[in-house]
Amino acid sequence: MEIRNLKVSQLARAIETITGTPTTAKSFNYKSKAVDRVMELMNDHKLTHEQILQAAGLTRIETPKATVTNKVKTAKPKRITKQSILIDMLQIGSGASIEELTKVTGWQPHTVRGAISNVLRKKLGLNVVNEQSFSGKQVYRIYDEA
Repeated sequence: MEIRNLKVSQLARAIETITGTPTTAKSFNYKSKAVDRVMELMNDHKLTHEQILQAAGLTRIETPKATVTNKVKTAKPKRITKQSILIDMLQIGSGASIEELTKVTGWQPHTVRGAISNVLRKKLGLNVVNEQSFSGKQVYRIYDEA
């Protein structure tokens, strides 16, 4: 595929990949300016036609199998959601009251109770119990039978 036949968005993606600076198709008034910039980068960085197509995302990057098998995947950090906060608070041995849960999540009390009933109990199958604490407050907690 000829570089001049690429779309402006593909050229912009190639430029962004090579330079590391955010570049969009709207960065160029004319397609010819984007083509000229890619050709300039090819000369400056001594890139091949194939490397430009890879930078534009049009061809697969071929890697030896040995490097693919030795590559270690990095784990994505756990996404913190209100549901995960709710579960974490309920897993604490003493549990949490509706007031504590509403303060942390920013939800209304009926929303917290609905999330516990519908999502945690029914959809996720967690054993959420409602008990009365020593202070007389109603507390919810996840009860593990194991």
